[in-house]
Amino acid sequence: MNILQRIKDGANRATEKAQGAVEVSKLNGQIAEVEKEMELHFMEMGRSFYEGYSDENMSRAEKEMLKHCKACDELKLEIDELRRRIAELKNEKLCKCGRTVQLDANFCPSCGRSLKEGQTPRRHDDSRDAGAAMFQEDDFGETKIYKEPAQDDEFNFDHVYGKDETGASEERSYDYDLAPGKEWDAMEEDSPADERERLQEDELERERERQLELDRRIRFWKENNEGETEAPVSGSPRETVKCQICRAELPKGSKWCPRCGAEQI
Repeated sequence: MNILQRIKDGANRATEKAQGAVEVSKLNGQIAEVEKEMELHFMEMGRSFYEGYSDENMSRAEKEMLKHCKACDELKLEIDELRRRIAELKNEKLCKCGRTVQLDANFCPSCGRSLKEGQTPRRHDDSRDAGAAMFQEDDFGETKIYKEPAQDDEFNFDHVYGKDETGASEERSYDYDLAPGKEWDAMEEDSPADERERLQEDELERERERQLELDRRIRFWKENNEGETEAPVSGSPRETVKCQICRAELPKGSKWCPRCGAEQI
């Protein structure tokens, strides 16, 4: 039953990917239509400029060109919004420079711009101790920091531990009723834990086999159903280089590291 559910989930994910591809195609079509409309405005601006040049009166042409420029600005914002939606469908981010980057990238590898809104550089002296807790009081707008009391190194725990161990030994003597001549064996007490560990290993092995079977079925389904629509993937792997600062892998030709934002020379 679990295998069937996993197969069904895999088919649902494949359906969602197909729907996402259809949505991306629709958005690309809308972008193409908006770009055609912008080209018409560009043509009208050129026409207005030439008419003003011919009449030796550029004041009227300037007004017409300004009107078309404002229309192009609105269309440009519409294109940016459509591209942002496409990036969200592909689990990517859209930088202001127009480059799409990975969702977990902190900086754009093309222009080096920070991709986290409101992010400020992290300083060493801004860090707080692990034992401090901050509370914000909404009524008075005050911030107070309460620190946990430091442990007293001179406090003697031997007396407390001695009582606990004595009580535990007495409790054990009453809990277990051993037969005459039979000694207590620690291995017998640990046997339930070993049994649980063995059961967990068996369960993990069965789960691994089910996952392999699921991957095989999904791969078979993709080869028979998606092989005709998908474009052939290039066999040559993408070249990557390492960041000069944080040593993270990034595509060859990147000017900035998407992880630390360091410029690559």
